[in-house]
Amino acid sequence: MPRSLASSFIRDAQQALVHAQRAFERGRLKEAIGLLEQALTLGAESVPIRTMLGIAYARTYQVDRALEQFDRALALDPDAFEPRCALGELYMRLCIPDQAREHLDLALECASNAAERAYVHGLLKEERAREQRRIHRPNFRRPFWMLRHREEGKQK
Repeated sequence: MPRSLASSFIRDAQQALVHAQRAFERGRLKEAIGLLEQALTLGAESVPIRTMLGIAYARTYQVDRALEQFDRALALDPDAFEPRCALGELYMRLCIPDQAREHLDLALECASNAAERAYVHGLLKEERAREQRRIHRPNFRRPFWMLRHREEGKQK
């Protein structure tokens, strides 16, 4: 169902959320995004909505929007497992391992059952394996490393 059609007969936030969940499960992410945004405009501010919206944005390569939604979800509940884990996984996929580990470690603390803990342990194991295969490149913590190399080249 196109977004304009969906918005024409969605009357309340709960109905928008139900339709968004179905669209999300069927892989219709743009439709799910429209419905989730509509649920928010209808007053359904919640951690699950913000998290689902963040995941949908991440899967449609809208990283800035995804990060914003995860941050908003965590502002509502700093101890929520789902947005913390999703944020850690997004940083992992973006190859930002330090922030990924930070959020995944916090997600592990927030996990309320064995399945959540196992999922996070799997992600951390995957990140450790990726780190072992990673080619270490210069970083910008010491921004003048290039200048030193140029000066050394001139002296020779």
